[in-house]
Amino acid sequence: MNMIKIIALSATLLAGASTAALAANPYDVMSGVSSLGAIQEAFGATVQKVNMNEAHTLSFDNDLASVQARVQGNPRLVETIERQGYTVDQIVGVSGKETGLTLYAL
Repeated sequence: MNMIKIIALSATLLAGASTAALAANPYDVMSGVSSLGAIQEAFGATVQKVNMNEAHTLSFDNDLASVQARVQGNPRLVETIERQGYTVDQIVGVSGKETGLTLYAL
């Protein structure tokens, strides 16, 4: 019986640690500088809607003015964003590389 309790407790602690790691930063924005460079070269991107709390989290790794300026400088990317129902002014962050770029919008 004690062995079952130990296993259950261990599983609970591992699940909690995994959840905490994901909750700390759910976006893959660790390579922010390369993501900014990717904006200029990208032919397209996926736009993901975020809420205000998520946008605040993104602001730690993304300079909003720089992201929006670079997006505005890439007409193909602007067209892709508009086809998905968003505007450049709604973009609050970026992650990924040229072939797997994700833009985050409010």
